[in-house]
Amino acid sequence: MQTLSARVDSSRDEIGAVIYLTLLGLAVRLAAPLMSVFPLNDGGLFYSMIVDLQSNGFALPLTTTYNAANIPLAYPPLAFYLTAFIAKISGAPVLDLLRILPAVLSGLAIPVFYLLVKELAHTKLQTILAVLAFAFLPRTFEWHVTGGGITRSLGFIFAILTLVFVMRLYKNASAKNTLLCILCGTLTLLTHPEAAVHTAISAGVFYLWTNRSIKGLAASLGIALGVLSLSSPWWLTVILRHGTAPFQAAFSAAGADSVNPLARVFVGFLFVFADEPYLTLLSVFALIGLFASLARRASLLPVWMFLLYLLEPRGGPLYMMLPLSLLAGLGLDAVVLSGLLGQSPPNDAGVALRQILNHKSARWFLIFLFAYTLMSAFATGERLRQDFSLQSADVDALHWVRDHTPASSVFAVVTGESTPFRDPWSEWFPAITKRKSLGTIFGYEWVNDGKFAERIQIYNDLQACAWKDAACLAAWETESGLNFDYVYMQKEEPILPLQSNLDATETWRLLYETETARIYQRAR
Repeated sequence: MQTLSARVDSSRDEIGAVIYLTLLGLAVRLAAPLMSVFPLNDGGLFYSMIVDLQSNGFALPLTTTYNAANIPLAYPPLAFYLTAFIAKISGAPVLDLLRILPAVLSGLAIPVFYLLVKELAHTKLQTILAVLAFAFLPRTFEWHVTGGGITRSLGFIFAILTLVFVMRLYKNASAKNTLLCILCGTLTLLTHPEAAVHTAISAGVFYLWTNRSIKGLAASLGIALGVLSLSSPWWLTVILRHGTAPFQAAFSAAGADSVNPLARVFVGFLFVFADEPYLTLLSVFALIGLFASLARRASLLPVWMFLLYLLEPRGGPLYMMLPLSLLAGLGLDAVVLSGLLGQSPPNDAGVALRQILNHKSARWFLIFLFAYTLMSAFATGERLRQDFSLQSADVDALHWVRDHTPASSVFAVVTGESTPFRDPWSEWFPAITKRKSLGTIFGYEWVNDGKFAERIQIYNDLQACAWKDAACLAAWETESGLNFDYVYMQKEEPILPLQSNLDATETWRLLYETETARIYQRAR
């Protein structure tokens, strides 16, 4: 009876710690969106798709209206349906949902990750420390609290849940676990394409390291067939409308935006996947945990982590945070705290935490770790809000374009950004203004014309003009064959050379200005 009571108390301590970390992680994720007037960073393409879905009576449209580019609406649509449905029953504007909902979903991933940790961690203290790492690692949420995070955050949750039931299935085959694998796998595939790929890679690693039986292989193939069957209403609709071209295009675009194999090995050696803004503290503890794991001849976590990056580097760093958080928990538990205490902490979570808090060095280390990682996480969200998100003046400029230029207007959007995937002004411009933006590449990954890499280069050449003059714009127009009559230019401090030149030339005249943007029209 006493043993049972001790187990209950230990379980309560563990669950209490996870709830506390979840609430803090949710606060970290919501801080920047709540202080913003607009969805963080990206999401313009998905906003247009959600509005298209609403306008089409919740039937999947043939194409999206985004950027007047006739882009097939082939993206997995579950998150769009969810957002549109919540907007319908609540009356909340879609833009407000894209500002808040991704962060809420990202916070819900923390207790879901806890379920996975319970299947893989060796001690209860490692479990809590792994959840702490996951809650505060910037990479686990910085791309999930953005407007475009509506698909990434939801897909992440379903991917982790799928892996929970896959691991349980390989440990204990049952009809229940098989059905839950199929259900969660289907929801993953219907939400985010990269989530589905990394779930499949992770499940393969789990099979090879924990099962390797014919029965397990048969169950895996059955789950794959079940997922394809259950998700067929979506992908069959896309194929009947567009053929396999959109899926071929997406696969090709992922390759165009990937790092070559040699570079992947080099980046892997650098071990800089977590995007920690100051000290790479949790990454270092994960590296310690990696070698501790290898010393124990337990290679699952290290192999799982690096295979995710080597096989699919575009989304790899995000899904690497699952094994990396577990390794950080292991390094902190088995090496760092054990060294400070002079002995291994007990397996009971509550007893271990009390022992650490009663030890002066271990207590101050844990306080420092907690405070530092919490500060680092908040700084990540604030940097995202300040540097990679539209401000009120930006939104005013986009509304002015929508209300004061002809519907047929074509714009060159010049922001000076170095990568098209961190350029919210280029992405949101066509979604809010309903005008054509020539440099914007979002959505074209589903257009199978073999020009995605070329479009990235066109974007880069256009943004390079920010540091040149109007002659650069004219040369870009000639070389690309893309004609425009308006320039939307992001204002920077100090003033970009192109802005000064456009102000001085008679070829362009200033139409409108806010503290963050200037809009020019070609003089006739």
